[in-house]
Amino acid sequence: MFDKVQITNGTLELKDYKIKWTFDESHQCWCLEDILYTECATTPKFQRLSIFVPKPYMKAAGEIDEAGEMNGYTAKTVPIIFENNSAGYMQMPHTWLDGPRCYAHPYLQQGYVYITCGCRGHESKDAAGRLCGKSPVSLVDLKTGIRFIRHNRESIPGDMDKIISVGWSAGGAMSVLLAVTGNNDNFTPYLKENGAFMDESDAVYAAQVYCPIVDLEHADLAYEWMFAADKENEASPAGPAGIMSPFEEALSIKLQKAYVDYFNSLQLRDPDTGEILCLSADGRDGSGYDYLMKKLNEAATTYFTKLEKGELPERYSPEDYLRGKSDWLSWDGQHAVIQDLDSYVLKHRRRMKPCTSFDILKNESGENKVFGTPEHPAMHFNGTIAKAIWELKEDFPNEYEKYYWAYAAVSEDQELKRRVYLINPLNYIGTKEKSDIAKYCRIRVGASDADTSFSVSMTLALKLMQAKIPTDYQFVWEKPHCEADYEGEVIAWIESIV
Repeated sequence: MFDKVQITNGTLELKDYKIKWTFDESHQCWCLEDILYTECATTPKFQRLSIFVPKPYMKAAGEIDEAGEMNGYTAKTVPIIFENNSAGYMQMPHTWLDGPRCYAHPYLQQGYVYITCGCRGHESKDAAGRLCGKSPVSLVDLKTGIRFIRHNRESIPGDMDKIISVGWSAGGAMSVLLAVTGNNDNFTPYLKENGAFMDESDAVYAAQVYCPIVDLEHADLAYEWMFAADKENEASPAGPAGIMSPFEEALSIKLQKAYVDYFNSLQLRDPDTGEILCLSADGRDGSGYDYLMKKLNEAATTYFTKLEKGELPERYSPEDYLRGKSDWLSWDGQHAVIQDLDSYVLKHRRRMKPCTSFDILKNESGENKVFGTPEHPAMHFNGTIAKAIWELKEDFPNEYEKYYWAYAAVSEDQELKRRVYLINPLNYIGTKEKSDIAKYCRIRVGASDADTSFSVSMTLALKLMQAKIPTDYQFVWEKPHCEADYEGEVIAWIESIV
């Protein structure tokens, strides 16, 4: 953790480090990199950020140019992109220009200030070797980074009221959490411990959310509901590699049914009709199912339309694409239609994860580990799985003895429940929680993403819309688990809201 890494600042006052700014010719931007955003850092390699400012807004030696303009923005009015690099709930450094997972170019090209922020994760250890990155530490670090930026507003160009969070995967979770937990009192003790500027705000103006891994308490259930037809996966811990064991198959059925009950309990509404969305008992009918299929059909329709207009890098036609797919996907020149979800899963995007997929049986997933403790580095956190295993004890006594008690123990662990609660964005949307919530949200999910169920992001989007938060939500065809988007569209969205 404490590798020899260059840290730019010795204090948290950026005005003292004007001479540290450098200029990048290829991106035409000023750079202040490897900035420690807290004096209480336990893992300074990861608790750092970098700031990139388009040339017009700054002079040499870190002087802000008040007269500089770019694409209609000035140093006072330009929005700030705050992109976190969280992945798998692991510790992740900030990114560097043209490095892995760096998406700075389109933002800088448009004239936005771009800030990339690292954070601790489930495996982080302090100088004494103690674990120090469990939930909700990743989010707390990012909040600390935002407060640090605002504290240094006189040294950084940009409108501090127009900070837009961006992230994908666990970073998507962090992005939407920043959007719905602004200045929430639940995080006050963590922020104080982390050395955050408590007189500053950690609220954001808007959030771009890519492929979010959220609602972990129900993500296992949702995954079995979506991939119910597929009995094979990339790695099955209880059975032969790639094939579900009889126990896993039985457990999957229990979780599918539990998900139907959970989804229906949410009383989500169709944003267009106001109709309450529900799933049928078998999970393959009902207005909730229809809404998801509508969104997938829209994604395919957009893709084929762009193909026909020559707006994509691919140069084949929709007819070329459809060869060998006509048994589950159709296109009439205006609308694409997927036969059903099971056909989509079996013939287009197969199951990636085993049962269970997040609170994994062998306690080896990143999600298990993010809820661990120094004494128990990985822990189960989903009590619903315990209930399902209990119901299977007569048919699978060995698996019952092996797995049940560890899952059942979570119902007694109030501290664990609290840490699970803190990083579920659904707990802050339309509830009694008091937060400064972002004004806008945009969610994009790859239609070839099998890292979590499609219904997870759908539920998140519907909750946001039901809470009257303007939310732009779509799937993007043929995109996997990534920053799933069409070129230029995120910029167009930002322009529309600022």
